Parts: sequence; structure tokens; C-alpha cells
Amino acid sequence: MDIQKASRLQILTGWKEIANYLRKGVRTVQRYERELELPVHRPAGKSLAAVVALQTELDNWVSKSPRRVDSRPHSRALLDTRTNKLKADFLQIDSEIALTFSAIALRATNQEKKRRTIRTARKAYDTITRLRESTDLSTADSKKLEANLKRLKSELESLGQSF
Repeated sequence: MDIQKASRLQILTGWKEIANYLRKGVRTVQRYERELELPVHRPAGKSLAAVVALQTELDNWVSKSPRRVDSRPHSRALLDTRTNKLKADFLQIDSEIALTFSAIALRATNQEKKRRTIRTARKAYDTITRLRESTDLSTADSKKLEANLKRLKSELESLGQSF
């Protein structure tokens, strides 16, 4: 890089300087980086909080961005990812709860209690199998859920449920 070009490079250091340059709040600028690919750089070996930006890159980013920043498409994708994660967590927890109910039913001597716990475990099984079709599971989560469902189905069959 020649000396003239280097002298024209204006480097902004830190979120506050970048935010002031863009005339936005620090949190807004951080959101722009996260959701809209604001061009900031993290010096090697520094924490995630340390950032620098080149004025020319910021100017180019602003000129190429729509006049009104609309982060809904990315926010929607982020929301979908979070929703999927919650669904995956729910399926896992619900399968464990259903197994607990089936274990209670297996030990129950009171017929009414046995009937209620079987019904609850079966509803959970049906809900889990329906919801897992629309949920992206990691390989590990999928294996664990399948093992729980296999065990639950076996216990429910031993309690007289047909599938």
C-alpha cells in the first residue's frame, strides 16, 4: 500500500467511534453488524468487544444499504432458528416427562391413576411424533429422541396401548 493511500485510510476504533461516525447508538450499530453485515474488524488476539472499522468501508456499506434499514428478513430467520431450537428442546423434555408417566403407570396399583398416566404418556408420544416432523434436530438430539420414543412405545405397548 502506498503512503498516500495509507494516509487516506481513516480507522475508527471501538463501538462508540463507529456509532458516532454513523450517527447511531452503539447497540444499533452492534445490531447492524450482527444482522446486516456492517463491516467491522476484530484485531487478532483481541476480545470480541474490540472492534475497528474503516471509514471507506462504512461509507460503501451505507451507500449500498437501503435508505430505511429493514432487518425483518434476517430477524425472521433468527426467530425461526430460535423457535426450532425451542421445539427441539421441548421434544426432548416432553419425551422424558412421558417416560416418567409411563413408569408411574407401570407401578400404579390404583386403576384410575394408571389410566390417567397412560393417557398422558400416550398424548405426549403422539404430540412428539407429530411435532418432530417439522423440527430440525441435530444428529445427537435425533438419536436421543428416537431412543426415548422407542422406549416409551415399548412401555406403552406393555400397558396395553396399540400403535
